[in-house]
Amino acid sequence: MYELHHLKGRTYYIDGQTNVGLYKLNDKDVILIDCGIKEEGPVLETLLRRNGFNLKYIIDTHSHPDHSGANLYLMKTTGCKIIASKIERAFLRDSKLDIGFLYGGYPLDEFDTKVMHIDDNKEIYSLEEIPEGLRTFKLPGHHYGMIGVKTSDGVYFVADTLGGKTLIEKQHILLIYDVNGYLKSLDYVESLDGNIIVPSHSEVTTDIKDLVEFNRAKIYEIMHLILEICKTPKTVEDIIDEVFSHYMLHISYNKYLLISSTMRSYIAYLSNKKRLRNYFENNRLYFISNEEEFY
Repeated sequence: MYELHHLKGRTYYIDGQTNVGLYKLNDKDVILIDCGIKEEGPVLETLLRRNGFNLKYIIDTHSHPDHSGANLYLMKTTGCKIIASKIERAFLRDSKLDIGFLYGGYPLDEFDTKVMHIDDNKEIYSLEEIPEGLRTFKLPGHHYGMIGVKTSDGVYFVADTLGGKTLIEKQHILLIYDVNGYLKSLDYVESLDGNIIVPSHSEVTTDIKDLVEFNRAKIYEIMHLILEICKTPKTVEDIIDEVFSHYMLHISYNKYLLISSTMRSYIAYLSNKKRLRNYFENNRLYFISNEEEFY
């Protein structure tokens, strides 16, 4: 772990809790694609120094702390600049924005202590600042403004579009904001099969189809579970309760925050696709499977 692996040409990656990309602008200056959690900052700094590299930029694929947690440390120690998409720059700046986004309102204090965020009043640069040799592309689904990065060597860093098999088998439900966008991102990544692909939380590969299909199958499994649960009218909280029970997940503030947000996204997707019908009764919003579609 935390070794520098050469992929092709100027493109490398560092294996850690999150795979971190490294692209050489020249013999000395480099760019990181993501930077891992806060605690990994000193490790990355040591690795860069040991290889004689000067860190010029970090491109954050999105604002989650396992991708941007070492931002501040590396900014202070190397003087590098942070680059992110427009909406992710906003999330990086405000510690309560992401939690409020997931919760759907001003968050409980308990959530603040369970999810790490990045506060920074310094300049965060737009994607227009990305140097020659790198190209970004949108990867909707997991987070609001997540991007991927393609290097001039034809290597694709696809962020959190794919969950590893071990992670999915353990947790079942990964954070998704936009189910329709997520499915489109899976289709896009699948089309890259044969290229070098670097997911953030699984092995580097040129054969991505099986992992894409594994992720896709889990999404449809969860959809089917929600439709089964909603054979009789259910509120969102009812659905969340039964999903937790089905997968034998242990409730916590953190899991409730992430899974309840994701369940709302699934419910919205199914409702917008007319697989669920929704209505109000006794001041509650209910969802029921559309019998014509379901049976």
